[in-house]
Amino acid sequence: MFREVADVKDILPGGMKAYRVEAKDIVLCNDGGRIYAFDRKCGHMSAPLEMGTANGPIVTCPLHGVQFDVSTGTALSGPLISYAGEPEPPMDNATRWLMRLVAAARTDDIRTYPVRVENGRISVDL
Repeated sequence: MFREVADVKDILPGGMKAYRVEAKDIVLCNDGGRIYAFDRKCGHMSAPLEMGTANGPIVTCPLHGVQFDVSTGTALSGPLISYAGEPEPPMDNATRWLMRLVAAARTDDIRTYPVRVENGRISVDL
């Protein structure tokens, strides 16, 4: 059943915003006028996706750089744990262990929801 969530003007092009609708946390993303709705939690370690970045329908998690295609919910990458060609910084054993855990954590797809825009209002089918 579609639920009215927001006004189109609330989400700037290229922007994202989190909403709580009927005890469900979702994010609305505006890709140049096309609105996507998806679960708020990253499929890797549950970080809030609205705090990441959006590039078209590709959303990047702010915590470990996992990317999702929010038109389908498909995880496009696992966690990005690299130092961009730089040598690995000095780490103690606990930090090394934590980095291995992050890299080994499973990355699941995220759930997406049908969106309807009518008269400037965004509704989502939960």
